[in-house]
Amino acid sequence: MDFDVLSDLVNIITRNKVKQIEVLGNPGQEESRTELLYEGIAKGKFKTDEDAAQGLLKVNAKDPSYKRVRAKLIRQLVNTSFFIDAQQSLFGDRNTAFVNCNRDLAAAQILIARQAKKAGSYLLLLTLEQSLKFEFTEITCEILKALRKQYSRSLGDRSQHEYYAELHRSYEHKRGWETISFDYYETLLNHYIVKRSPDQEIHEQATAYFLELQPRLKEIDTHEFYYNTYSIGLIQHFSINDCQGALKLCEEILPLLKNRKAANRGTILTFALNKLACLTQLHIFEQNDETAKQCLELSEEGGYNWYKAMSLYFYYSIYGKRYEDALEIYRQATNQARFKLLSDNARDEWHLFGGYLHLLAALDKLDKKEVENVVGAFRYAKFSNEIKVFDKDKLGMNIPLVMLPVLFSLASGDHQEYGRSVEALEKYRIRYLNNDLNRRSASFMKILFALSDRPFRPGPADRKIAKELEVLAAEGPRVAGQTFAVEIIPYEDLWEILKPEA
Repeated sequence: MDFDVLSDLVNIITRNKVKQIEVLGNPGQEESRTELLYEGIAKGKFKTDEDAAQGLLKVNAKDPSYKRVRAKLIRQLVNTSFFIDAQQSLFGDRNTAFVNCNRDLAAAQILIARQAKKAGSYLLLLTLEQSLKFEFTEITCEILKALRKQYSRSLGDRSQHEYYAELHRSYEHKRGWETISFDYYETLLNHYIVKRSPDQEIHEQATAYFLELQPRLKEIDTHEFYYNTYSIGLIQHFSINDCQGALKLCEEILPLLKNRKAANRGTILTFALNKLACLTQLHIFEQNDETAKQCLELSEEGGYNWYKAMSLYFYYSIYGKRYEDALEIYRQATNQARFKLLSDNARDEWHLFGGYLHLLAALDKLDKKEVENVVGAFRYAKFSNEIKVFDKDKLGMNIPLVMLPVLFSLASGDHQEYGRSVEALEKYRIRYLNNDLNRRSASFMKILFALSDRPFRPGPADRKIAKELEVLAAEGPRVAGQTFAVEIIPYEDLWEILKPEA
């Protein structure tokens, strides 16, 4: 930094001194109402505005005195957010750079507005170096726009103005295509999430978008454009359950992202998780589980993405009939210190996994004592009470929950009922499973009913089983609607274990 720039910075700060920056934790504020409100919310003492108003001031939440304290806290929290430590390990280099670039851009714009042109422009140049390195296209455009103004006016350098003008045009062009790709992706995603079943219309729209964007990949060589374009490509394939095509796309994009210094770990993880789901669906099992291990390496242990990766790794092991490995994954996941902090639906998934590990023990595929040591003893009533969310998900993860007692009944051979009669199960099948999305589950439930009935009516039962096995063979599970996740153990594998000897 040249001395005249430093002098410019000192003078502007001297002229615009602040008495005190209003942030949380200033000395002498420990017992202020603002700090007490903050502490009460942070420690869970205040659950609502009414709680806080009564606890602090003995007034209701509409009282002006409470509103003033509340408004002051909000301002202090916003101010304090500028000083959050962006060097923490969970941020990563890219996220740290994103926070710093936004903060420095804001500071530069404030300095320029206060007539500290040299200091503001110097800070813009420093920020530009980082925004280019990490491919923050939108920030880069704003910096270049500001630099063009400064070099054509107060700094008066024509050659620099032309240089930044050309660079600005180039990045505005990239920003335009990033915006188009973002719009296409979000438009598709909105319909794709709602329609979990295969959809030809979504496939055709995604194909049109992908064919328009793909030729631009070399020209619009940015992280954001790559992410949006390849995500559209995945929707293109998943919308018609083309796992082979989706896997090919993942295998194409992952090396490209890995070799980019600016690649976001979260983006790489997204495509790695999709690849792992495709491998599971297609029953392709890699030597040394490279993709599963890559997913875990890209995740912070105990975080949301780590549990997502562990969940897919569990399926991957179960589908590969590596049941001991699945039990070990379950042990690591549930013994992690943050397991108790998971949301109810995330914990439900692992409770359900535990139930199916017990089923594998009942089917002599795992050692019963080993499973009990890891999962705990299995009591269906207790197990059912632990499920908080899935029991209400009638078209999704409620399905393996409903099937589990029937499977235990067949495994034990005593055909006892666990809370639901055969009639109730049949009503459930007709009401919730008779649709395109759950056709495999409906057929497998019919197979289970036929197996239960087989000791009494072997001929009709065998004919029913043969018919439904044809449906299973013709209808594969779908990654698109996550219906493969419903099959914690693939239905074909369960049939091979349960089927009577010839």
